[in-house]
Amino acid sequence: MKWLRSRYVFPLAIITLIISLCLQCAWIRQLYLAQRKSVSTELEFIVSDASKQITYKSIAKGHEKSARFQQFFLSQEWLSLRQAFDELKVDNLRSQFHYGITNDSSVVEMKMSFLNDAKKKIDHKASAVTDGKSQREVSIEDQRDLKVMDSLINHRLDLLGIQINRNYALYDYSEGKLVMGKIPTKTSSSFISGKYTYNLKFQNRYQLVVPNISWLIIYQMRYYLVSSFLMLLLTAAAFYLLIRLMKNQQLYAQARMSFTSNMTHELQTPISTISVALESIKKYHLIDEPEKLENYINISRHELQRLQAMIEKVLKQEQMDLGKTKLQFSLFDIQPVLQQVIYAMDVQVREKNTELVFLKSDEPCFVKGDAMHISNVSYNLIDNAIKYSPVQSKIEVSCNIADHKLTISFKDNGPGISEIYQQQVFERFFRIFNQDNIHNVKGSGLGLHYVKQVIELHGGRVDLHSKPGKGSNFMIILPLYEEN
Repeated sequence: MKWLRSRYVFPLAIITLIISLCLQCAWIRQLYLAQRKSVSTELEFIVSDASKQITYKSIAKGHEKSARFQQFFLSQEWLSLRQAFDELKVDNLRSQFHYGITNDSSVVEMKMSFLNDAKKKIDHKASAVTDGKSQREVSIEDQRDLKVMDSLINHRLDLLGIQINRNYALYDYSEGKLVMGKIPTKTSSSFISGKYTYNLKFQNRYQLVVPNISWLIIYQMRYYLVSSFLMLLLTAAAFYLLIRLMKNQQLYAQARMSFTSNMTHELQTPISTISVALESIKKYHLIDEPEKLENYINISRHELQRLQAMIEKVLKQEQMDLGKTKLQFSLFDIQPVLQQVIYAMDVQVREKNTELVFLKSDEPCFVKGDAMHISNVSYNLIDNAIKYSPVQSKIEVSCNIADHKLTISFKDNGPGISEIYQQQVFERFFRIFNQDNIHNVKGSGLGLHYVKQVIELHGGRVDLHSKPGKGSNFMIILPLYEEN
């Protein structure tokens, strides 16, 4: 499965996301078409129901509470019958509608006549009996009912939750000609309702026109769109985290293998040196030469101390990672501790022909912490500066107090650290390779990780300022102890 993890996981994630996106787009398209049909049906119902309600109100004056009126004039069957009567337009057809309402009974008459002889022609005419009302009275009532009809439709459209542009068109009932409004070209995004009468005067027929219903459809699909977007986002985030985790695990495994290999060589060196020294003592009978014997014994003792120091470093780091390290906090001045570390590293400084300068602060720098671990931190940073700096270089250690914080600076003029590595150098086992993927300087990759852990346990932080070719400046920032 190694090939799957390392080589094909990223392309597989991209392909999966593309397929998911295509499936989501196909699903959204089908949903959009279904929602468009639903919206058109809803808009059509709003117009037809408004027509039914306004027609009923124009008829039932004085009979609003009549159950028979409501049962008949508000029924779907009556609406279908009246709509069929309105839509029936054939040659040589004369249609006439009449209704009469008295206290005793109500009469609704629909009369249609046409000539059997197709060669003869009569003027197509549809009319309604108006019970002796003048044309002007009929027109006034028609305008009133039209306003009520349009107002009711607008109110119901506003209840849909989004503002949509709409208008209406009026058609002459008898001849079907457009007498008011403008009908746009029918498109997939527009809606044009059927033609409905809004009273029984049969003057005009009402038609709702919505130039664009796309935003209304999208608004009603908003929860589906949000859920679809979140699903894609979560899928992408899951793949991103998975790939990042696998990459980090791969880098960690490589770093650990590099650490194991490097530590093997580091441990092998003192062992080989001790082995050669003991073999020389035996081979050359150095027991008879006390001076040479003491020299070889001192070499072996030094190598054993170095071996013990490397083992202790690994054990301390293991304890630190497991959270078993308990710091012994006490109040102390950090400058004598730094002075002692610098003095102890005099041999390394002389071997590298390096100038190590300590710039002391004029006032004491008291902190509350573990003096031993702070000392180890300082040793690690100075040791790194010596190892990575060129011969005859200069290293500056300084203490500064500002804003109730103590800043300890370890500045060198070594090769510097590229910005892309400045966060990674504090990770366990991480070490910077040269162009040939080789470590030029020996080390375990644990030092800076240990430094960061210890300083964070003291409530501080470690900052790094470095540019390639211009050296590095590691700054430890600790809270300064102040008496209340």
